[in-house]
Amino acid sequence: MKTRNLFYLCLAFLLLGTIPTQAQSLGSILKKAKKVLSTIDQQTKSTSTTTSTAASAKSDDGPKAKATPIAGGGTLYNPFEKNLDVEVVEVYGTSKSMNFGNVSVVLRLKAKTVIDKINYIGDDKTTAYDDEGNVYRIDNTAYSIKVAEGISVKADLGAYNLHFLNVPKKTQKLQLVKLFLYNDFEDGSGAQRGYIELRDVPITWRK
Repeated sequence: MKTRNLFYLCLAFLLLGTIPTQAQSLGSILKKAKKVLSTIDQQTKSTSTTTSTAASAKSDDGPKAKATPIAGGGTLYNPFEKNLDVEVVEVYGTSKSMNFGNVSVVLRLKAKTVIDKINYIGDDKTTAYDDEGNVYRIDNTAYSIKVAEGISVKADLGAYNLHFLNVPKKTQKLQLVKLFLYNDFEDGSGAQRGYIELRDVPITWRK
């Protein structure tokens, strides 16, 4: 609004100075003035839209999880801690060849709300990264992991054929493991989705 008022004031002075000598070009001046004002309005709207979009993106960010040390080494981030306790029991590898193997995760899950299963962990969003920047995908999705409210349930994701494939056996730890989880915890908040993250976790290679 201030920009518009300042523009009109400048336009008034401009017209006062030009009308006596260039009255015939008044239409041209007004046309140019309208064009400049339109440009200012577009820039203002663009800035407003950008600010609104940034605020919206920030508000849509997933829940922030606190860092929890893992007994065997590394750190766990669980964004579902309000409804689900997660403990990392082991990250293990099974040999598939002389130099490569598949890696999986054993979790201990305890529901804190009314729920009898985790809908799924996995899909193509689930990934792992080693210290050299290599990315590993999984070969399956773990559907319907049975749980019980208030009871700790051991879930070996390898038993659901959920493995990170073709990891070099020389790899001693994974820098990051992102396990995508989706579930409706029946607490009135609707379906929740996000990543259980494991950072700097050692791999136990099984013979």
